[in-house]
Amino acid sequence: MNETGRPIPVFRSLDRLSLAGSRINEDGAGLRGRFAWIVDGATGLSDEPVTRAGSDASWLAQAIGDGLTELSGGTGEVLSRLDDDLRSAFEVATAHRAGIDDHHAPSACLGLIEAGPSENGWIGIRGRFLGDVVALVPSEREVLRWSDERAKPFERKTLAALGAMEHEPGTMPDAVRRQIGENRTRLNRPDGYWVVNPRRPWAGHELTFETVAEPGAAIVLATDGFMRLVDVFGAYSDSTLHATLAAGRGGELMQELRERERGDLMAGAYPRVKTHDDATFLVIAAGPQG
Repeated sequence: MNETGRPIPVFRSLDRLSLAGSRINEDGAGLRGRFAWIVDGATGLSDEPVTRAGSDASWLAQAIGDGLTELSGGTGEVLSRLDDDLRSAFEVATAHRAGIDDHHAPSACLGLIEAGPSENGWIGIRGRFLGDVVALVPSEREVLRWSDERAKPFERKTLAALGAMEHEPGTMPDAVRRQIGENRTRLNRPDGYWVVNPRRPWAGHELTFETVAEPGAAIVLATDGFMRLVDVFGAYSDSTLHATLAAGRGGELMQELRERERGDLMAGAYPRVKTHDDATFLVIAAGPQG
């Protein structure tokens, strides 16, 4: 119970699946008590890993998940402490390497949601987002999409550099690589975009969202790789994707996603930098503890 006498709701998992787009999966997702999260990592601009993990982005995704599992408090307090903890952890993880610079550091998109009591037995849902991970939250009238689209102008520049250029899976045209490097000079800058990064402070710059949902209603967290079903292939809307996941058909959706990617291996019909991307979803519901 909280100070109002209302029970504090917690999340339970209904369905989850995460598939790597290549050798190493750099996504993450989890839940603990009244918190749930989704993570999409991106490796820094280094010729080789600066941590001892399979990739620096997978190291960061794991570190974020570990940190969120251990921290407590409100979402703002949690993220502020996580910012500090990641900075310290990255210093330890890269102590064996000399000359680590900001552009070597990995980064990650993060969506963190929290459940709390609300009026008339409903559940208050609050979210803080950095980057283009997504929450699909059913409200009283519609399925809401929560995401941070401040990086979209930079993503459009990357797609413009790609143009109609087909490319082999696992390769990246030089023009695209240069544009991505230019984009990252604006990372965690007032005139740029904000993500989790262990070298550039980010806490406090999240986009915040809030709504109420019915107890037991399915809430979806997903990375942009999975949201390609909506945003790249146009096979679903937010509401139809949510309904399909709520019906327990997440495995079918993941199979469909990979089939659609394989059907356009050269990324010509549906332009994208990665033919196959890491794809992750987590379907949860909130209700009274116990």
